[in-house]
Amino acid sequence: MLIESGDIALPPRLRQWWRGQPRLALEDSPSAQLVELTAMAPVERLLVLGPDSATLAAHLADAAALVPTPIAVLTDDRPAAESTEVCVVRALPHRLPLDDATVDIAVLPHLLRRWDDEAALRVLQELWRVLAHNGIAVIWEVAPSRSATLNAAWSTLLSEGGRRPRLRRFAEIGGLAYDAGFAWIQTLPLRPFLFPPGPRVTVLVRKEHYTPQNLPQTGG
Repeated sequence: MLIESGDIALPPRLRQWWRGQPRLALEDSPSAQLVELTAMAPVERLLVLGPDSATLAAHLADAAALVPTPIAVLTDDRPAAESTEVCVVRALPHRLPLDDATVDIAVLPHLLRRWDDEAALRVLQELWRVLAHNGIAVIWEVAPSRSATLNAAWSTLLSEGGRRPRLRRFAEIGGLAYDAGFAWIQTLPLRPFLFPPGPRVTVLVRKEHYTPQNLPQTGG
């Protein structure tokens, strides 16, 4: 299902505070490394998905000195963190209000566990659609452990609205990305993540979509 659930019940002021810089610093702590790891250039068009995407998009745009205004897609009905540096829209993650091939980098942080394989595939197919030729998507998520005890703890801690998280290894995410049309799939050394403590999987996928317009010309 492609339905987003709310945060754990917190007083409104505390919830708003948590969803700003504190959450970014703990849950997405190594995110600024994306600028160097992906060679993000100031001309890149950035898309970030998630309930707190505005904060992360503004953070990345500042770190990379992006010229185009980044787009933050809110995937639930919770109020957005205030930002004057980001174009904020609200949409379902598998129905983005964007034209084909309009972004260069898409970021999907800590969202994949919310969806079953069918729903996750639809989201990845939508990312493939909106990415330009040679555009990339970066996905990071909590990874399953070899310890059944730790996995049980993850299921309890990361459960949302009574739904257990769907944790996947690199091979499973890579398989979904391949089915969505991505040709280049690799891990990305993005670390450390501070909260919640435990293993992560970070995947970079690239859209290689050849048309008569972008196909390299060879002499003959």
